Amino acid sequence: MKQLPIGIPIVTSLAAFILVLLALLAGSRPGFMENYDVISFNTSALGQDVILRQNKDPDEPTPTSGTLCDKLDGILGRTCSSATAAIDSLQSDIADVINDVGNEIADELADRLGIHEFYSLHALTICEGDFTPNATAPGADRNVTECHKGFTNGYNISAMLDRGLQLGPYRLTLNDLGFTDDMQDAIDTLNTVLKAFTALLIVAVGFTGLSLLASVAALFLIPRRERGTVLTNLILASAALLFLILSGLIGTIGGHIAAQKANEKGKEIGLSATPGKGFVIVTWVAVGLMFIVFGYWLWQLLRHKNGKTMRVKRGKARDSEESGVVDPDRPDMRSFSGVRFSRTRRG
Repeated sequence: MKQLPIGIPIVTSLAAFILVLLALLAGSRPGFMENYDVISFNTSALGQDVILRQNKDPDEPTPTSGTLCDKLDGILGRTCSSATAAIDSLQSDIADVINDVGNEIADELADRLGIHEFYSLHALTICEGDFTPNATAPGADRNVTECHKGFTNGYNISAMLDRGLQLGPYRLTLNDLGFTDDMQDAIDTLNTVLKAFTALLIVAVGFTGLSLLASVAALFLIPRRERGTVLTNLILASAALLFLILSGLIGTIGGHIAAQKANEKGKEIGLSATPGKGFVIVTWVAVGLMFIVFGYWLWQLLRHKNGKTMRVKRGKARDSEESGVVDPDRPDMRSFSGVRFSRTRRG
């Protein structure tokens, strides 16, 4: 089989290193790869149901004037029924107006409460900001205003929301909006998962970079120590691939489970979450690239065990000696052993 060029692991490991490094640094500053988050929380409707419940008291008794009208006969009964229908229609219109006001308030609710409309969790940071043109517009974009350290300070999104609410004009807390202990437990679990994911991703970046350097060094080391060079590259590629797969699984599965729980438990208070998609694509493309690197060095190790080498630039004669194959075009010097050559003099 024809020898594969050593440029394959160099190029693929370089591409994998760039991708995994971008996945790690996404969100490191406002606006940098904002859509490559692990999970994002939409808080634009947080507390909307509380306002609507305050506008419409469920304990308020519904008037039952129909019974009174039934007792009246003739023109008085018909007049009473018409008046009751008009009152019911007016109450319905008022309810619609209250609902419209509630929806308009919900669009600006986050600003009035003192919090932002979204919080996106990246590998190293938590970014916050507002939607443009507004939270209810289809396909609204994110306008990031600030990013905070997440890996070192924790990814406790509830603490950030609670602090913003307490500093807001109404000085509320998450408990005032119906935030339960089950929701806090889910946030705490997400915090632990994200820290484990980021730690694995950092290690994956390191091993991917080492695999890239080892592939470049193989250009110079293979003519001297082929077996050791191939084995070292295989170990580094295996480690990079392993940590990339682990970080990808934790980030992908953990983000989806956390978003599902947030949507399930936060629906009543207007809290929703969406798992990241761009991050998933970048991570698993890097996994595929490192799998190519791993496969290349594994193939080279198997070739070496079968007596084949990677020294393709040493000449045809040298290769034939190492492989044990006699070149028919090359004269056998052993046939000249024992032959004596005499020097002739010219007269």
